[in-house]
Amino acid sequence: MSDTSYSESGWGTQDDRWDDWEGDEMDIPMKCLFCTQTFHSAITLFRHAKQAHRFDFLKTRTDLKLDFYQSMRLVNYIRAMTETSNPDLSNGFAVDGTEAFLSDDAYLKPVMPEDALIYALDELDLDGTASVDGFAPSDTQQECELMARIKTLEQQLGLREREVKFVTDQFEEYRQLVRRQFYDTVDDAKEADSSSADGSSSGKAQDEAGRSDYYFNSYAGNEIHMQMLQDKVRTEGYRDFIYENKDIFKGKVVLDVGCGTGILSMFAARAGAAKVIAVDNSDIIHKAQANVIENNLDSVITLVKGKIEDLELPVDKVDIIVSEWMGYFLLFEAMLDSVLVARDRYLAPGGLLAPSASYIYLTAISDEDYMNDRANYWDNVYGFKMSSMKPSMPALEADVDVVPSSSVMATRALLAEIDHGSTAASKLDFSSTFVLKATRKATVHAFLGYFDVAFSRTQTPPGPSRSELCLPAYADDDQTPASKALWRRPESVMHGFTTGPHGTATHWKQTVFLLREPIDMELGDELRGTFTCAKSAANPRELDLEIAYYHLPASERQRHAEEAEQHIVRHQKYQLR
Repeated sequence: MSDTSYSESGWGTQDDRWDDWEGDEMDIPMKCLFCTQTFHSAITLFRHAKQAHRFDFLKTRTDLKLDFYQSMRLVNYIRAMTETSNPDLSNGFAVDGTEAFLSDDAYLKPVMPEDALIYALDELDLDGTASVDGFAPSDTQQECELMARIKTLEQQLGLREREVKFVTDQFEEYRQLVRRQFYDTVDDAKEADSSSADGSSSGKAQDEAGRSDYYFNSYAGNEIHMQMLQDKVRTEGYRDFIYENKDIFKGKVVLDVGCGTGILSMFAARAGAAKVIAVDNSDIIHKAQANVIENNLDSVITLVKGKIEDLELPVDKVDIIVSEWMGYFLLFEAMLDSVLVARDRYLAPGGLLAPSASYIYLTAISDEDYMNDRANYWDNVYGFKMSSMKPSMPALEADVDVVPSSSVMATRALLAEIDHGSTAASKLDFSSTFVLKATRKATVHAFLGYFDVAFSRTQTPPGPSRSELCLPAYADDDQTPASKALWRRPESVMHGFTTGPHGTATHWKQTVFLLREPIDMELGDELRGTFTCAKSAANPRELDLEIAYYHLPASERQRHAEEAEQHIVRHQKYQLR
């Protein structure tokens, strides 16, 4: 087998140009298939894999007569396996040629960008004394090497064409998914399609049935779960409630709806639950199963894949339902609907939901920098106006961002109070009046929405009293957070957390509703209005929101109360997509 490097000189001016093209690529270190060690030669790498990891790649390739593309799939499969999990390789790694991944084009996409080992696979076919796919040995070593180079370039071109096709197909599938805007569990897609005016319901339903569920697939990867687990407010909020109330979990049957990595199920098992049933419709449940086994909790935790609406669980009733279902502005993604289905079907009388209640708040902010970055950016782009780039749609996109507490310039209003034990899915669309009073002289650039959740040892009551819920978020004028607003009260039976700007930032952030026209307010002025929130008719996992509001100066409040004076009400629609 030739050790000839493609970067060697001596072939003349034309050949030097070929070397310049590939030289950098061939000098990239090659990472071992099983560990972090790197090599500058495929042969050295495979020798290391055989000696250190007991996998003879070259022998496997020869014995199974793997072609270039099958070899590539094998490399990418091993890389994917070792990067997404910690497989037990104490007995080595082996394939017998029947594995599905050897014919799965998904593994033609490199797991590592610019993986030098993929390109080096071409070298394995080069032998100066043997024929190369039909080319007879040339009379000179130079001609033989040139023929080998041509073959290498042809294979690399074919590889790139396959990669382009794979990415194009993936993009087209995603585009179609977005275009159709999936209906997942809230309303049946077939019912929505059957009511369409064009009469093409059966074709649409079949098309939908043939595609992956985009919503659940978005939770199949590691990154989103790492983001949620690293959110200490979220994860430790659940952990602290479960661990500090082990007496109500001990010996109980617990249902975890949307279990993800299985973290809440494992908290419950460690707290003494007799049985935990963990449900998720995403493929992440396979990794959750591995996590449960790795932590020796598989005798307590049973994992079930599927939508809770469609499943028959291995128990008739459960004592506790835990679920981290909250989305942006609490209700985005509509997962609470699934928790309510689980409650109605499986929760025993007197059972508990964790969290037990949730609350949506509205306040107002003054943040000129934020306004300029998001709304006014197109007014001056390096000295040019680009007004055509501004959103022209009647409904603005609500922003999701972390807003500093220093931007808050008004009191807060409680928009929605949701008792998870008694509410219904039909009640999650709501309309609520609000009054926000300016705590300082400032220009209002946006409304700001956020939510709190409460954990209770019983569903009666599910959370704090209404008077406590309406307490100010800040204790004084210097924006010091009020302790009760954070639901951290050791002297009570209540736990919980806030996603508001007065608390520690979470992955939910806050929801910003920019105003088309900022409002100048004096201390004591009020913003009064009505806030409406409803599931989108196009996709019930999304939200359509509307704020109708008017500015009431402090100097006019008394007259307004006495004379019922009419004010100009502004209406602004928003979408949370």
